[in-house]
Amino acid sequence: MQTTEKQIPKKQIPKEQIPDLQDPDSGLRGLHAGLQSIDLLVPELFASDGGIQAYSRTLIRALQKLRPQMRMRVFILNDHPHHLPSSGWPGITWFAAAGSRTRLVGSLLGAARQRRADVLVATHSHFAPLQWLHHQLSGTPSWCSAHGIEVWSLRPGWRCWCLARLQRLLPVSRFTAEQLSRQLGEHCPPLAWLPNSFDPQRFSPGPRPNALVQRYQLETDQPLIFSLSRLSQSDRYKHLDRLIEAIPALLPQWPKLRLMIAGDGDDRPRLEALVQQLDLQRHVIFCGRLPEHELADHMRLASVFALPSSGEGFGIVFLEALGCGRPVLAGNQDGSCDPLADGRLGLLIDPDQPLAPALTSLLQGQGEDLWFQPQALAQAAMAAFGFEAFCRRLEAQLLTLESR
Repeated sequence: MQTTEKQIPKKQIPKEQIPDLQDPDSGLRGLHAGLQSIDLLVPELFASDGGIQAYSRTLIRALQKLRPQMRMRVFILNDHPHHLPSSGWPGITWFAAAGSRTRLVGSLLGAARQRRADVLVATHSHFAPLQWLHHQLSGTPSWCSAHGIEVWSLRPGWRCWCLARLQRLLPVSRFTAEQLSRQLGEHCPPLAWLPNSFDPQRFSPGPRPNALVQRYQLETDQPLIFSLSRLSQSDRYKHLDRLIEAIPALLPQWPKLRLMIAGDGDDRPRLEALVQQLDLQRHVIFCGRLPEHELADHMRLASVFALPSSGEGFGIVFLEALGCGRPVLAGNQDGSCDPLADGRLGLLIDPDQPLAPALTSLLQGQGEDLWFQPQALAQAAMAAFGFEAFCRRLEAQLLTLESR
């Protein structure tokens, strides 16, 4: 479903209205062993990589750490049995539905008849009708993650009705929380902010990799703006075209400047045509979809990471760029404000305004001192959004179940 900026209100929900937004330790009073079992319902885990897959894996890892003795069943819609890991995930019973919703429903409800879990957590709102049915049959409390575009434009109907009848919603950003609160109104369940995380072992500061410098025929100190996104017609709100259009204004000061765009999709021909129209073939590199093991090294190529979106649910890529110690530019109209800590960790700009002045300031090293101190920036990002911070926030929510 394509979303335009007019469909997404600009207002951000105040920090104080979302539990645990300002202090990741708020509500945390120590570990308990009250939860005996938990069921998770996820669209995909191992078949491919993406934001929701990464979020779901982080959630499972955090539950394993916080409640190592708890029994966990994970029901996966799109993974096939051969996608499941043979080791490294102790204490988990997997149910891979191989893309069959009928098989998924049968596995979940059959397992509920065998043993009632203490809570069912889904990592995508499309499962809300199944969660409501599961709650009616088993009485198990049901929580659901909310990421971005999939809940910003809810229409009256079955899924919206079911979401309003779950026991808790877990928005990844204040912006998404605002949309849920606005659309569900007085029927909105309690909201608990549980943002994305990243792996600081993979995404850490480092020099430009020589192999990539040679691959793209770069110079060691050549200025480079890096961006990463699906190049989809439905994702034009990420404004990669405006990044391209900003390059001519930067070339007089940085004649060797390169813009590198990673990702692929059906909007790539339009963007490539724009590059040709502006005669920027020497300055814009389309490197396609990157393998996961090369993503951090491509971040380390960057002088600046830029994604001036106006419809981002959160943006794990911002955390990954910050983890690599790179200055970041993002839009100020959506969930991008959260990973950049309202401008403390990076530059937030109005994506409707010309981008060249903001890019110039970052390329010149102008802004908060922290943005240009790679190790300190990476540490600040890890403190706010690393795995330990994710665990603290999740623990605060688990305690609400165990204190009943």
